[in-house]
Amino acid sequence: MTRSEQKRLAIIEAAKQEFIENGFLAANMNNICTAAEVSKRTLYRHFESKELLFEAVLAEIQQNSIRNRDYPFDANLPLEEQLKRVTYLEIDVMYKIYGIALSRTIVMEFFRQPELAKNMTQKIYRTRAVSHWFEQALAANKLKAPDVNTITNVYVSIFQGLLFWPQVLDLLPQPEGALLEEKVDTIVNTVLRAFAP
Repeated sequence: MTRSEQKRLAIIEAAKQEFIENGFLAANMNNICTAAEVSKRTLYRHFESKELLFEAVLAEIQQNSIRNRDYPFDANLPLEEQLKRVTYLEIDVMYKIYGIALSRTIVMEFFRQPELAKNMTQKIYRTRAVSHWFEQALAANKLKAPDVNTITNVYVSIFQGLLFWPQVLDLLPQPEGALLEEKVDTIVNTVLRAFAP
C-alpha cells in the first residue's frame, strides 16, 4: 500500500468516527484531519467535499461487509438451520460492521439528501449473499417463490422491521440473548412458511 493509499484509508477511518459521533451536518473536517494526522490540503486532494468523503466511508464499509461473504446452500441440511446461520451473519454485518450509530447517521443524511440516497442505497444495502442463498434454495426446489427478488425482499423487510428500524429510530435497544433468538426464529419461520413448496 502506498503512502497516499494509507493516508486515504486513515482519512476514511477518521471520518467514519466523526460521522458517528457528530452526524453528517456537524462533522468537522478539521477534526477529521487531526484524527487522520493529515493536512487539510491532503484531505481535499483525496476528497473534494464532505459529501464525497461520506460516500467513500459508506463504500469502504460496504466493501468490508462483502469481503469473504458468501452463504453456501446445502440441500442436505435443514433449511431452518441454514437460514438461521445466514440471519446471524447478517446481524453481525449490520451491528458490528455498520453499527446502529452510523446507520442512524446514514438514514438521517438520506432524508436530507434524497439524491445521495438514490445513488448509495444499492451500494450499502446489497443483499447479494442472501439472494444467492435463496436462489440456490429455489433451484433445489426447497423453497417456492415467483422469483428470487420476491423472497429476498420479504426476508429483508421482516429482518429490518425487527432488527434495524426500531434500533435506528431509538424505539428499542439492540436485542440480545433470548430476545434476539426469538426475533431470529420469527424471521426464519415466517419466511420458510410463506415460501414452502
